Parts: sequence; structure tokens; C-alpha cells
Amino acid sequence: MNLRQRLLIWGATLALVLVAGVFAWRSVPAYPRLELHEPSLALPDPSKILDPTADGAPLLLVVVENTPEARPQSGLAEACLVYALPTEARITRFLAAYCQERPAVIGPVRSARRYMLDIASDLGAILVHAGQSEEAQALIARQKLPVLNQFSRPEPFWRDVSREMPHNLYTAYDRMRASLEKKPIKTIPRGLPYSFSYDAPASPENIPAAEVTLEYGPLYDVRYRYDTSTHRYLREQDGRPHADTGGRQIASASILVVFITWRDILVNGSPSSQIDLIGDGRLAIITGGRVREGRWNRAGGGPLKLATAEGEPIVLPPGPVWIEFFPVDRPFNVRSEAAR
Repeated sequence: MNLRQRLLIWGATLALVLVAGVFAWRSVPAYPRLELHEPSLALPDPSKILDPTADGAPLLLVVVENTPEARPQSGLAEACLVYALPTEARITRFLAAYCQERPAVIGPVRSARRYMLDIASDLGAILVHAGQSEEAQALIARQKLPVLNQFSRPEPFWRDVSREMPHNLYTAYDRMRASLEKKPIKTIPRGLPYSFSYDAPASPENIPAAEVTLEYGPLYDVRYRYDTSTHRYLREQDGRPHADTGGRQIASASILVVFITWRDILVNGSPSSQIDLIGDGRLAIITGGRVREGRWNRAGGGPLKLATAEGEPIVLPPGPVWIEFFPVDRPFNVRSEAAR
């Protein structure tokens, strides 16, 4: 066998290995079968939701993974506030905060991005994560931001051996608090970008919103269906109910869609993502089966501000809030009646 023949065989073998690796990487695990339960209808205490740090403890904002390998997640159904943000290739990741609930399992916990630190700073929260992008790492070091990172403080975290790494890192609310009691992290609470009232004002500009769809991309498309009996929006993802490990479908009282400019970027040769949070843009305020227009604004160094189209503060009915940071160039649709 001459050299040319050996090189051809070697090249063909390498190509097969690479193709097999690509398909293995792209393979999606089967979802476990879950028995869905009714969402909780207990009305929350407005005073505690208005100020999640009323007990004097800093607000915790946990980075939760959302790849198919990470589903179903733990602790999302108990969160009083969740941010959904696109990362690389528009793969969404969540930031979950807790007001009254104290989940014993939260996760899978994953790495942080620069704009997640911006959101945590807006709230005066401690970002809980496992590693970070290079850009985020530089910002944490430069500004000494308050974070609870599994790489440097592993005690609140553990791995579930029944799941594959890296989709198996979890934490617990009490474990995080215990870690902070031993070694406190100073924060300056700044409050939420909205308020609650049982008499949230209606607007004549509101239009019916029985169903809302956000097309992030395959595996990550989202649909919210309004349940008139519970006054909650039930979240669906990838064409199926978005439920936690206990079978509870995620339900929110209000959804705020922040339309942003998103892009994939390279930082020192490593893939990352960027969301432009300086400036202003469109906002959709969805609650009570109706939607109205709003605006968001963030000046350099200042917090993200959300308001109605008239510039008034946003007042929502008590209950869980999901804030979706959604690429402005992706399809967003509102239906007055739910599709069958």
C-alpha cells in the first residue's frame, strides 16, 4: 500500500469519526414521563413579594440550565421571579429568584454570562452559578461583584449521579443561606422593576392574550396558554408542558417580554453571547389574559427600568413573574383565542 492510499484511508476514517461525534453531540435524550399536577393557586403575601429581602437576607439569583439534557429542572415552579435569556445559539438559560418558597433542590446550575451579572446588579442580588464566560470572569474580578460560584465555594452544591455531567449540578435554598451565614457576601438591595397590587389597574389599550408564543428556535420555542380558571399562564416548551421534576407545570401570573438585540460573539477565541442592555426598547406586559405595550430603558451604569407605554410604573397582580429577554428579530405572536 503506497503513501497516497494510506492517507486516503486515514482521511476517510477521521471523517467517519468526526461525523459520528457530531451526531452523538446533537442527540437529544428522551424526556422522562411526568404526571402533571395542578399549579398552586395560593395567593402570595404581597408584602413579601414586594420586598424579597424583607427578612434581611440578600436576594439569590440562581443560573439554571435549559438544554434538553437538563430537563426537567428542579425549583423553577417555586420561583417568584424568573428571567429567561438566550445564550449561545439562542439556547435559553434561566435566572431564578425565591421569595416565600425554599426549594430543597434547585438546578441544574450552570455558568454565568456578562449580562446575567448586569441583571443581578440591577436587583442587588447575589448571582449563584458554576463558572462563567471569560467576559463575565473579568467583570467579576474587576468590580468584585457578589457571586456564589461553585468553583470557589462548593459547599452549597452537589452532583446528582443519576444524571450525566455537566447537567447534574444542584443546590438548595437552605444550603446557600447556610454558606452565606458562615461567610457573608455584602449586597445593596435595589428592589424589583415592578410592584404588586390586588387592584392592578386595567388599561383600555389592553388586548386579549389567550396564547403567547416566543420562537427562540428549535427545542426552545415557548408558548404560554392562559387558564381562565386559575388566572395563570401555563408555560409550554418544545411543544410540551414545561414541568419540573415533581410534575408541576410552570405557571405565572404575569409575563414581561423585553425585546432585545442578541448575537453570538467570540471572546479571545471562545464562543459566547451578547445582549445589548444599554438604551431602550419595546416591552410587552402580559397579565390577566391581556397584553399591553410598554418600554424598557437602561442608561449606562443604571438599572433596567420597565414602564408602561405612557411612562407609568408597572403594577402587576400578585403571583410569579417571568421576564423573557427575547430577540427582536425572532417571531413573537399573541392570539386572542388559544389554538386547539
